[in-house]
Amino acid sequence: MKQEGVQKGHWARKELIWGLLGVVLTIGLGFLAIYYNDELKDIANISGYGLTGMFLIAFVASSTFSITPVAMPYWIITIMLPNILAPKYGIWAAVWVTLVTATAASLGQFMTFLIGYGGSSSLSKKLSQRFSPEVYERASAWVKKTGSKAVFMMSFFPNPIHLPMTIAIALLKFTPYKFLLYSFSGLLLRSAILAFAGYYFADVLIGWIDKYQTVGFTASPLFIVVMVIVGIILAIAIWQLLIWMFEIRDKNRKYKDASDYAKKSGKPLLVVGGPWGVKSFRRLLNKPAHGNGDICLDIDRRAIEGHPCAVVASCTDIPFDDKTFGAVFSSHVLEHMPTTNAAKQALAEMSRVAEAAFIAYPSRQSIAAWIIRDHHIWIWQKKGKTYLRQRHDRANKERIVVETSGTGS
Repeated sequence: MKQEGVQKGHWARKELIWGLLGVVLTIGLGFLAIYYNDELKDIANISGYGLTGMFLIAFVASSTFSITPVAMPYWIITIMLPNILAPKYGIWAAVWVTLVTATAASLGQFMTFLIGYGGSSSLSKKLSQRFSPEVYERASAWVKKTGSKAVFMMSFFPNPIHLPMTIAIALLKFTPYKFLLYSFSGLLLRSAILAFAGYYFADVLIGWIDKYQTVGFTASPLFIVVMVIVGIILAIAIWQLLIWMFEIRDKNRKYKDASDYAKKSGKPLLVVGGPWGVKSFRRLLNKPAHGNGDICLDIDRRAIEGHPCAVVASCTDIPFDDKTFGAVFSSHVLEHMPTTNAAKQALAEMSRVAEAAFIAYPSRQSIAAWIIRDHHIWIWQKKGKTYLRQRHDRANKERIVVETSGTGS
């Protein structure tokens, strides 16, 4: 037992040293990048520094917290630099840019890993959860399931969530040398694709720019195609914005109706589903999704934090007597239930504890409602009835339709 304790303490000290090293190097890197901020923003200076400038840019862009205001993503420079250096190095320009970029980016990413790896306290985990709790939890689950593949894929595909993913991997005590190896492999492959694409095709892009600078870019077929694509994207964006506005109006109307109904009955209003949700930006901007009600119930304590009458419980088992409330209001809760039976049970519980139930839900025309992974139920209301339909289940592709009586439709 004593030997085991000594070994544990030894590893704790070792991990702490790694973490402190990562913090020190990151702070030093931040000061250097801020000091040379103007040089980092100037592509001419970067090309003048050649491979050294490429190394610095990739190292800065991949380092912890991305605290430096680099003017452009380093992958753009990875594409352009081989063409700039081609007169001096030939095709080896793409090779050298690939190696330099992958090495610098993997070392910068490793700094983030060291901080998480040395975080035997909950500091690193709290930092990542504050940055993006949902992303951090999903990243942890993915890493536990896929291991080294997660490190490789995270490094190969450019993504804005490498911080919580890297810290999640580190907090799971992933072997440091394996992290460095697999992250380098992913970055090497990505850098090679970008560098060789730039070496062979940058001249084509530059030639296109030179050609249409004289006759005008609007005469370019590429410009017309881009404008058509932009028009389609803009039309979809406007359509989705209107859907979102209709959802907000419907939610606000139902909350007001529920509040008025409860006042007329002389009983309190129960809100199922905290107005903050688990999105920290709502608290930061002080913009709750809807009102609190007299009593607020949610399965996640974070969603109802700060409410004077908060109750942590499931909507399928509401801990109140029959008809305690005049009305119950629930917004964007039922679609997260795993099955239609669970959603039906939640509706039954709301109807049991309140005289009327008012339910807000996402539109079936909302793209976001289709792509959110934990939306398991489609909900709509018509003529005093609430309809529940199971979405495609990955296991058995089951689709169920359930009708339940309800109010607030």
